[in-house]
Amino acid sequence: MTPRQVAEVGVARLGLPIPMAKLVTIQAIAAALDDEETAEIYAEALAEWISTRELESQCLEALCPLLIANPKPALVERMRQAITHPSLASDLLVSIVTNTPVVASPWAGCHSGPAPRHLDLAKEEHALRASSFIPPLFTHKLEELQEASGLPFLRQWAFEYRLLSDRIGIRSDGHLEYFLGSKRGNTGQFVAVHGHLARSAYLRTLACAIQRWRMPDDDAFHYASAAFPAEPIFLRLAPQPAPAWASFVHTRSVVDASDAQMLARTIVQHIEQAEQVKIMHCSLAVVDEPRYHAELEIFSVVSAGNTLNAGKAIGFYHHLFGKASPLRRGHRSFVSREIESGDARLLDFVPVLVPLIGASVGYVQTEFLGRVPYMPLSTRSVPKLELVPRRDRAVLRSGGHEVGAWNWWRWNWEPSHPKGWLTPTACCASLMPAVAQQIADDLGGRIEHVWKLTIWQRDNDYGEWSSTEQVGSLEC
Repeated sequence: MTPRQVAEVGVARLGLPIPMAKLVTIQAIAAALDDEETAEIYAEALAEWISTRELESQCLEALCPLLIANPKPALVERMRQAITHPSLASDLLVSIVTNTPVVASPWAGCHSGPAPRHLDLAKEEHALRASSFIPPLFTHKLEELQEASGLPFLRQWAFEYRLLSDRIGIRSDGHLEYFLGSKRGNTGQFVAVHGHLARSAYLRTLACAIQRWRMPDDDAFHYASAAFPAEPIFLRLAPQPAPAWASFVHTRSVVDASDAQMLARTIVQHIEQAEQVKIMHCSLAVVDEPRYHAELEIFSVVSAGNTLNAGKAIGFYHHLFGKASPLRRGHRSFVSREIESGDARLLDFVPVLVPLIGASVGYVQTEFLGRVPYMPLSTRSVPKLELVPRRDRAVLRSGGHEVGAWNWWRWNWEPSHPKGWLTPTACCASLMPAVAQQIADDLGGRIEHVWKLTIWQRDNDYGEWSSTEQVGSLEC
């Protein structure tokens, strides 16, 4: 194959319906665009690919590598000109890449006009509301706009969806079970044609609202960002090679899991000794056998010496998901908020972690939804703690110094997994021991770990899984 053919095949992998495949492809293309030897070849292949996309949301995937690569104005303009189906979201992504204001466009050709009043769209509305191929978030956002304005946003969405479906002429998403192999009972998120049709219809509805219903541009762009494949900063978080200690912690036995407290202690001690760190959060599979699967999640807290309720602490951290998130420093790093001991007056511990995912989540972030990662909070002595994604890893920094690491890797990864299981990935956030001690001192207590072990069992290799949970705490 010629280099150009290799580039074309590589770029075409953006079309795979698997979110992880899209993420890895986006990052690989970005790396190729930053390499002098491959930059032009991949720029040509990417521009060609985006020019052949038939749906607005597919064009967004082709723009994603530009959010990671070092910006080249000529390439950005080349990509913008190659888009055959522009949208508010593509204009917004271009403005993020170039760090310039969004240029208002004439939206006459980017929607189909208001839906005819007497057209029956009940079937399309039902399909979109069912959330089988697009998350309910899109329905909720259009319901919000409809209630505030009195305008038929949901009906317009259904109208655009019908016209796009008729134009594309595809009635099914193909055979997605191909990606499940022999494991028909498994589940996984796929983003295929109907998902793109629905997202594109959503963007066309917003374009119609600007031109025909006088929706303010700023409001429309805000709602359009929901159609991004991912919040841009998350595209920088690349899956990393598994740490050297992973082969030990992932391959514990059923016998090891019979004593959950000892298993948790063994895992914590092994990781901390191997890396000379203090674990702040860790989530990974520890046993994976045909009839037995166990997942361990470890959280750090600061305890003031009272009896620590592990279940309450774990429940509090899970409650934060979708309600608290780090700040963003542009699209380059996450910055955690500062916490003081008085901020947790009603708890018997001080939380020192925040979920890494906020309220806005794209489909490329599916693996993060299936196993939510966390990062440490800042304190007076560890100010403006930030997580900085790099090409090969992610680091935790404070005051201009590297103070810890954030790891995320795949383990026995497949596009699907049994229902209820966490995604086949793993994550671990850690700090240098002295830095963790500074946080504990600032908060007037000591670092302790709380853990949850979730076990799935079945009677035979093809039986139904049943699950149990155990929780506990470890003094450090």
